[in-house]
Amino acid sequence: MTKNKLSRISLAVSVVLLAGLVVTSPLQSQAARYEVWTIDQADVARGGARLYIYDGQRFESGQPGQPEVINLDAGAAGVGDGPGVRPHMLSFTADYRHAIISNVASGHVYVMRTTDRRIIASIDVGEQAHHAEPSADGQWILVANQNGKRFARIRADFAAERFTYNRADDLNLAALENPGTPDNAPVCPLIVGGKAYVTVRGGGLYIVDYRSTPMRVLRSYTREQVAPAGCGGGMVRDKVYVNSGTAETANLYVFSAASDALMKSMPLTWAGADGHGLLVVGGGRYLWMGNRATSTIVVVNTERDVLAGFITGFGIAPDIMVLSPSGNHVFVALRGPNNLTGGPSAKGETPGIAVFQVLDGGRSGRRILFVPIGDQSPASSVDPHTIGVRVVR
Repeated sequence: MTKNKLSRISLAVSVVLLAGLVVTSPLQSQAARYEVWTIDQADVARGGARLYIYDGQRFESGQPGQPEVINLDAGAAGVGDGPGVRPHMLSFTADYRHAIISNVASGHVYVMRTTDRRIIASIDVGEQAHHAEPSADGQWILVANQNGKRFARIRADFAAERFTYNRADDLNLAALENPGTPDNAPVCPLIVGGKAYVTVRGGGLYIVDYRSTPMRVLRSYTREQVAPAGCGGGMVRDKVYVNSGTAETANLYVFSAASDALMKSMPLTWAGADGHGLLVVGGGRYLWMGNRATSTIVVVNTERDVLAGFITGFGIAPDIMVLSPSGNHVFVALRGPNNLTGGPSAKGETPGIAVFQVLDGGRSGRRILFVPIGDQSPASSVDPHTIGVRVVR
């Protein structure tokens, strides 16, 4: 897509007046101390992957300061199943006392205590831990074992810091492959109550009851209904949003949280490609979706489920995005020039974090700060992919 075409699309969208109900969470209604976490997906040969932790308030002031830097390989040495390879995704428990880190080039899932930054568990679920997410009740860690084509489940007791994995409890997605779902490598699970919306690499979607033993599929969709390789999701009121994205495509899907019915499909390839990170902003009034291949963020009005605008001019290859506790700032991981995952469409230029001020109630935003991470030269192999916000209680 040319810049001129994108400008014409942006202008056409900007004249449409959109209304929506703003829903404010308790967290967004008060000031909170918080940290911004991101990870450089370094290989062990380069000395180990690094976790960078910044003070969130300093980001907002435009003075990020020096981060706390944790060597994850050193931290995992001698713990459980030991160090993994290429930490790729990050999530937190509901109380922010523990972080979950999944390693995409191995099957290792780390559990880190956030107060002292200590890795307390390393659990190897097999071939490839692409994305791990804790359940809201804290009883499980759900893992997309991508190359194993298995949806794994780790029993968790975060209070006692005990974690148990049994491969026999996995949901074997490879056994469910058929012409409608030909490649059931799970990509990203989105937890919705007692259900997990699991996207798969070849296209399609599985909605899984993860609390039953064995886990069971409640509903499934084919690649004709949900396109390949989604890795972004969110919930707004009674609707669940899931995206899909390849080097040439980007789509968004809207489901009923109650019935899991597909309510609307939104083809967005004309607006960008490689739709990846997805974020709810404006108290639920808007969604932002980053397009890595075209370096744009599309904005969707969730009241009407229509395109509301574009954000551009912030950098190359936007990936995972996260919201500040106040809802006034968004932090986006920008990929490196020699990216380790995601293929050519995820190739960036300036590895680091783009800090946005949220404008117009979430309908737009502007970059107010860029925080570089590591080597910024064209030869750099620094490659941030994931990012998270930890509220300090």
